[in-house]
Amino acid sequence: MSGHGDTNESTHLLRSARSRSDAGARVRKPSMVPSDKDRSVTHARGHHQYTLAERVAMNQYQSLDYAVVDNELLREYQSKETGWQHITKTFGKWVVCLGIGLLTGMVAWGIKKAVDNIQDLKFELAQNYINQGSPYIAFLIYYGMNIGFAAAACACVLIIGPAAGGSGIPEVKSSLNGVRIRYSLNVRTLLTKSFSLVLAYSSGLVLGPEGPMIHIGSMIGNALGQLKSRSMKWYPAVMWRYHNDRDRRDFISVGAAAGIAAAFGAPIGGVLFSIEEASSFWSRQLTWRTFFCCMIATFTVNAMMSGPVIQIFDTGLLTFGFSRNYLYRYPELLPFSLLGVIGGLTGALFVFFSVRLFKWRADKLHNHRIYRFIEILLIATITSALCFGLPALFSCRSVNSVTPGLPDVCDRQAQDDTLERFLCPADQYNDLASLILVNPARAVNLLFSRSSNIFSLGSLAVFALLYFFLATITTGSWVAGGLFIPMMLIGAAIGRFMGEVTLLVFPNLTPSIDPSIYSLVGSAAMMAGFSRMTISLVVIIMELTEGTQYMLPTIFAVMISKWVGDVFNESVYEHMIELQCLPFLQAQPSQLMKTCTVDEVMAVDVVTLPPVVKVRQLLDVLINTSHHGYPIVDPEPGDVLKRPTFRGLVIRAQLIIIMEKRLFTPTTEGYTRPASAMPSPINQEEGPRIGISYVDFCRELAKLHPHAPELKEQMSGEELDMFVDLRPYMNLSATTVLCTASFSEAYKVFRTLGLRHMPVVGPSNQVVGMVT
Repeated sequence: MSGHGDTNESTHLLRSARSRSDAGARVRKPSMVPSDKDRSVTHARGHHQYTLAERVAMNQYQSLDYAVVDNELLREYQSKETGWQHITKTFGKWVVCLGIGLLTGMVAWGIKKAVDNIQDLKFELAQNYINQGSPYIAFLIYYGMNIGFAAAACACVLIIGPAAGGSGIPEVKSSLNGVRIRYSLNVRTLLTKSFSLVLAYSSGLVLGPEGPMIHIGSMIGNALGQLKSRSMKWYPAVMWRYHNDRDRRDFISVGAAAGIAAAFGAPIGGVLFSIEEASSFWSRQLTWRTFFCCMIATFTVNAMMSGPVIQIFDTGLLTFGFSRNYLYRYPELLPFSLLGVIGGLTGALFVFFSVRLFKWRADKLHNHRIYRFIEILLIATITSALCFGLPALFSCRSVNSVTPGLPDVCDRQAQDDTLERFLCPADQYNDLASLILVNPARAVNLLFSRSSNIFSLGSLAVFALLYFFLATITTGSWVAGGLFIPMMLIGAAIGRFMGEVTLLVFPNLTPSIDPSIYSLVGSAAMMAGFSRMTISLVVIIMELTEGTQYMLPTIFAVMISKWVGDVFNESVYEHMIELQCLPFLQAQPSQLMKTCTVDEVMAVDVVTLPPVVKVRQLLDVLINTSHHGYPIVDPEPGDVLKRPTFRGLVIRAQLIIIMEKRLFTPTTEGYTRPASAMPSPINQEEGPRIGISYVDFCRELAKLHPHAPELKEQMSGEELDMFVDLRPYMNLSATTVLCTASFSEAYKVFRTLGLRHMPVVGPSNQVVGMVT
C-alpha cells in the first residue's frame, strides 16, 4: 500500500487556493516559501503568500464533504422511497426555516431592548448628575458602568466561549466554504455571543451588533437544522435526514441571511448578503427558503417592537426613517462620486491599521488571557475618557439655530429630545455630545436628519476622526461586536461634512442642498470601503431608508468605493480569514494554476484498500494513518498485469462505523470477483451483503464514535481475522480527474461540487494521486 494524507496541496503549492485540508502535504521548495518579513500583512486581491507556519496552522482544520455518497445503501433506499417521504423531508426544511426566522427575530429584539434599556439608564444617570452640577460624579458613573460592562463582556468570551469573540463573519464564511471550525457554531458559543454582545454594546465601545447577528443567526440555523447533541448523546430520530454536511450548510446560510434581515429590517438585503458574501454554494430552492426565513425574522422583530397593537410599524433592530420628497441634482453626482473615492480610501486605511493591530494581538496577546482582559479595560478607559471629555471642549449651540427641513412625515427631525444638553443650559445643546453620548442608532438618525445647521464642521470632523480611531483599536478585541454601525457613522459624518461644505459654497440654490443625502451616500461608501460589499449593501441601505430615489448615487458611491479599496487591499473579513489561517477556497483559481497540471500538485502517497479487506489490516491502516479518504482499487477481470483499477471511495467515518457495528464476514467466499462484476443487491440476492440499512447508517454517521485503537482493543482475535466487504459502502460515483488535466479546471470541479477528496487516475484508471 502507498500512503495518502488529506493534504493541503492545492493551498500549499498555490497560495490563492486556500485548501480545506486535514493533514500535512508536500510543499514547494523552501526558497519559494515566503517568510513573515518578505510579505505584507495587507495586500491587494490575489497577492497573498502563505508562510510555512501558516500552512502548518491550516492543517489543524478538518473539511466538510458536500458530495453525495452514492453507494449501494443509498440506491437501495431510493428504490423504496415513496413520494410522501420526499414531501415530508422538503416540508421539514420549511418548518426549520420558520423556526430559524422566529428565533433569530426574538434574539434580535431581546438584544435591542436590553441595550436600549441599559444605555438609557446610563446616560440618564450621568445627565442627572450633570444637571445637579456634579460632572465629575457623572463621569465616574459613566466610566464605572462602561468598564464594568466591558470587563463582563470580555470575561464571557475568555472564560466561557472563546469562539464568541469578534464579529464571527470570517468563521461563518469559512464554515460555509467547507471548513469545520470547532466550537464556532455550537449552542455554548451562541449563548456567550448573545450575552457578550449586549454587554459590549452597552459599554460604549465603538462596535455594532450586525456582524454578531450574522453569527448568531448562523448558530441558530446550525442548532435547529441539526437538533442534536453529541455531548449529551441526544439524536432525535425525526431529524436524521438533515444530519449531513449539505443540509447543515444550507441551514447556516439561511441563518446568516436571517441575522442581517433582523439587524437591519432588510429581508431582501439579507438574502443578497448570504448569496454575495457569506455562502460559497447556492441553489434556487435555497433562495426560496432563505427569503421566507428573512421575511419571518423581519416580521418577528417588527411585531415584537411594535407591541400589542394591531398596526405593525416599520421598525427593526437598526431601522430608521428617511425623507421621500427631496431629490438630488444630477451635478451632485460629482460630489457623490467623490464620497465614493473618500470611502474607498478611508476603508482601505481602516483595513490597513486594524489588520496589523489584529496580527499584533495574535502574536503578542493570544496566549495570555490576563493581557487580553487588561487590553479591553484599557480600550474602555480610553473610549470613556475621549467620549466624555471631548464634548466639553466644544461650545454650546442654541436649539433655535437648527433649521427644520421641509415637512415630511417620514423624516426624523432634530428636536429638543434628540439633542444632548451635556454641560449646556436648558435652551442649548452640545452637537458633539449629541453624536457620542447617545445610542449609536440614535446618532445615525441624527446624522440622517433633514434638519440643517445641527452640527458645526469641527464637530463632524472630530467625530469622524474619533470614531475611526476607536473603531480601529476596538476591532479584533476579545468581545463580541461588529463594524457596520461604526463604519456607517464614520461615513455619515464624512458625508454630512461634505454636504454642509457644499451648502456653504452654493447657499442660494432652491431648493437648498440637503446634507442628509450626503450622509446617506457617505455611509454607504464607507461600508463598501471596508467590506467591499456591493449589491447587497445597496439593497440594505434602500430597505433601511426607504429612499429608493437615491439608489443611483448610492450605487455610484458603492462601486467607486469598492474599486478604490481593491487597489490597496482586500476586505477586512478576507484579511481576518487569512490571519486566522482559516482555509478558504476562492470561487475562481489563480492565474498561477493555469500553468500547472494535476500531477504537479497532487499527493502521490495514496493509501488504497481492496474491496474485501481483513479487519486486522483495516484497523492497522486507520491507526497508522490520519487520512480521511481511501480509494478502493481492484484489478479488472482478465488483466494479466493485475493493475489496481479505481472502483470507489470510502471515508474514515464509514470505516469506523463498520468496525464498531461489526459488519464482518468470516470468509472471502463469494467475493472473488471485482466489484464492477458483482450484481447489485437491489435486484438480486447474490453479491455483497449489506448488514445495515441506509437510515441506520446515516444516524450512526451523526454520532460520536470511538477511535480505531479503542476498537482494536475491544475486538477478539477471532474478529480481527474476519473480513469486511467495502463494496456496499463505497462511493460508486466519486469524482476523479486525469493526472494530465489542467489543475485550474480540476480546481473548478473540486470547488463547485464541494468535494473533500478527488482521486487522480492515470490512463488505465489506476489511482496515481489525490487532491484534497
